[in-house]
Amino acid sequence: MKALFISIFTGCCSLAITPATAQDAKTLYTEGVQLKTDRKVKEAAKKFEQANALQPNYTESLYELGWCYNDLQEYNKAIGVLRQARAGWPDVAKVHFELGYALQKTSQTDSAISSFNRCLSINSGYSLAYKQLGQIAYDQLDYTSAIEHFGKYEARASTPPTDYLYWYRKGFCYNAIKDYSNAVVALAKSQLIKDDYTNTWLEMGFALSRLKKYDEAIGNYKEAIQLDPKSHIGYNGIGEVYRDYKKNIDSAMYWYQQTLAINPNERKANFGMGYCLNNRGKYDEAIVYIQKAIASEPDYVAAFVELGYSYYMTGMSADALSYFSKAIKLSPQNENARYYSCLVYIKQKNKPMAQKMVDELKAFSSKHVATLQPKVEAM
Repeated sequence: MKALFISIFTGCCSLAITPATAQDAKTLYTEGVQLKTDRKVKEAAKKFEQANALQPNYTESLYELGWCYNDLQEYNKAIGVLRQARAGWPDVAKVHFELGYALQKTSQTDSAISSFNRCLSINSGYSLAYKQLGQIAYDQLDYTSAIEHFGKYEARASTPPTDYLYWYRKGFCYNAIKDYSNAVVALAKSQLIKDDYTNTWLEMGFALSRLKKYDEAIGNYKEAIQLDPKSHIGYNGIGEVYRDYKKNIDSAMYWYQQTLAINPNERKANFGMGYCLNNRGKYDEAIVYIQKAIASEPDYVAAFVELGYSYYMTGMSADALSYFSKAIKLSPQNENARYYSCLVYIKQKNKPMAQKMVDELKAFSSKHVATLQPKVEAM
């Protein structure tokens, strides 16, 4: 009888603890929410941890703890608790978003995409999921998809984005797909938010050069140089504008020399100098620079073509053909390498090979055919 009494008493005590425990967990959760609101995220996380220790599978607290872990950049911890929260809230969009964010930050890209898509299947208006999908596409160099996701994000966001990096990345994507007008619009917003981010000025310079706004392009490159004088990219950008668009070889060479003063082996500046020297008829000097460019980038197609041209112009036909062949191997549809190869074969009076180059150019509907075919027929 005594044993039975003790057993009943113990059971009653056990039943009595559960509501108190739940109440304590709820109190800790409420305190955690307030701390999170006050941006005391580390302290909030401790409250949620305590609440979860008292009441396992406390879904609301698990979600908030996952959010805190994400904010504290403790992404692996976030993944663990958010997966528990997902079990309790399988149809709550924000759980899938936070889990996707943590997975994205730990380079579990496919799982992140799946979580973001699940979030959107529950709530198609969840704008931040589109933003993160856009970021993933940007990282994967899928710029068309990135722009599509960014557009959906902006259409659903309650306020326009105020993140300079967001607008920079969107501008970069537009440049990558050669939509330079839209690139300028996005990059201008990035500059307006933060005017000392070097990369935005560089991308703007690139976009403006393609829009034939050459002086504006140079101005943006110079702004980038002021922000980071030790970076060669702005110098190269100005050199390119003078070389390819303004056709001012002296100015182009001056700016390439600024790069080479920083890094004598920088590939684009060495290529640019070689190109300019070829333009001036200084082929032997050009060869030295172009060889440096290739040493820095062994797959530099344009440099192989330019070096082949240097050798062609100095009468070294075999070397010229060798470099043109390398360019074609690296870039099977390269037209310039075939054009100059044809000229070499004409010079060598090798009509079959010259005609072969013309026939290959015909397959690409190349403009060079109209120039070369009469020369070959006249052999």
